[in-house]
Amino acid sequence: MEPWAGKQMWIWELELAEKGVINNIINKAVSLGLTGLLVKAWDGKNYWNQLDKIAGPAKNAGLIVGAWGYSYGNNISGEITCMEKAVKGGADWLVIDAEIEYENQNGEKKAAALSGGISSSSIMKNVKLGYSTFALPVYHAQFPYKKFSAFCDVALPQVYWGDFRMAPEDALKDCVQQYSQFGLQMAPVGQSYGDIKFGEITRFIKTAGELGMPGISFWSWQHASDVMLNEIKSLEYASASPWAGASWNKAKLKGIMDGTEPQGNVTREMLAVVLDRLGLLE
Repeated sequence: MEPWAGKQMWIWELELAEKGVINNIINKAVSLGLTGLLVKAWDGKNYWNQLDKIAGPAKNAGLIVGAWGYSYGNNISGEITCMEKAVKGGADWLVIDAEIEYENQNGEKKAAALSGGISSSSIMKNVKLGYSTFALPVYHAQFPYKKFSAFCDVALPQVYWGDFRMAPEDALKDCVQQYSQFGLQMAPVGQSYGDIKFGEITRFIKTAGELGMPGISFWSWQHASDVMLNEIKSLEYASASPWAGASWNKAKLKGIMDGTEPQGNVTREMLAVVLDRLGLLE
């Protein structure tokens, strides 16, 4: 299983998630049905040691621990040092949060320098890497998506449908369509803050599964209301396996499958319905 699989939550400031009580965070994460946590570990050249506090206990509880940091691109060696510290601190994988600082004529050069620094690090050699940025490239054409996609393993676009004033289904479908040109796996980030309506998180989760996204996550723990967290909890996340994705989508389009629970078990009565829809019981 890839480390971005399943349903995960982003943690920005540890002390603002369950008041910073590690055991409470971990117990809550398990109760929410999360597969992992994405914990901030660096901001530019500055390392945040909050990762070191939670990584061990979270992994002992069976959670995947990702470390993320905000990249400014103005001190690449400092950022690489922080990424290496995060790996040593127990991170299973890393996510680079790159945004407006790369959305200019120097963005390509910054991304190339970051790629070179990572490839030169012996500590980073076998570490899975993702990048998180704007969800709709059509509105951020200067960002170097192709450059990041060339050295990362997965993209985590920030699909904040409430901010976009879009339905979650439409925002996610537009995102997936626009990112398809980059040829990279996607694990989109959903919105669990601000002005969103009840039921929209559920719709985001269902749509991501139907689109075959291997994993999803939500920004962020400290901003999520109890209602939002309960909605995240209410639905298990499962998507079609990569090897079955194309066939699963065909089955949905033809009405043979209803698009739910791609990895669920098939009962005999379910099989009978599928055979009937295929016209094999005539």
